Amino acid sequence: MASRARPPASANDWLKISFFALIALCFLAVLWVDDRFWFDPSDPHARRVLAFRSLLMFHGLMGLTALTAGTAQMSSRIRTRKPALHHALGKVYILAVCLSAPVAIYIGVGALEPASIHVEQVFQGGLWLICALVAWTCARLRLMQQHRDWMIRSYGFTLVFVLSRVPDIFVSHYSDQFLSDMLWSLIVCALIAPEAIATASAIRRASARKQRTA
Repeated sequence: MASRARPPASANDWLKISFFALIALCFLAVLWVDDRFWFDPSDPHARRVLAFRSLLMFHGLMGLTALTAGTAQMSSRIRTRKPALHHALGKVYILAVCLSAPVAIYIGVGALEPASIHVEQVFQGGLWLICALVAWTCARLRLMQQHRDWMIRSYGFTLVFVLSRVPDIFVSHYSDQFLSDMLWSLIVCALIAPEAIATASAIRRASARKQRTA
């Protein structure tokens, strides 16, 4: 029997591919700019984070796991064609967030970070964890629309793991005030992203129905 032809990628698929490719590019750039101290003990930043080195490594590995698993969770092809893999990756994502978020809060309120962002770090790590747990609870209760909304919120906080360090690619130093404003802005974006995406999708479907009716 001939295999079924794969449908061509839609505009929405290409939008997703472009977005995740951009995130991957940002991650590699941030890794090169910010994390070279892991491989260069003479780097001044390596001495600065020495007391938190093990915790930072654990947090980073769990954050990378959440970023990778979360990206796969956003794939509609995996969700519809390989539900078992989708569920397994979801469990990996939830576990990674549950391990990484408390460590992020602990580090974020310590001496490693400026006092101006201590409160923000509690909200960032706490909301990341809460959104993931609510998404998991909704999935257990088969509330799939709510599950998707809360997963997108949680994934938005996962992206802060990368996006908050993108300015480091372009400038070597900025004020604590700029850092605080940027992080709070990313929190707001993570919270409103599901509503923005759902509204855009609803508008697109309504427009398509209107055109068909006309």
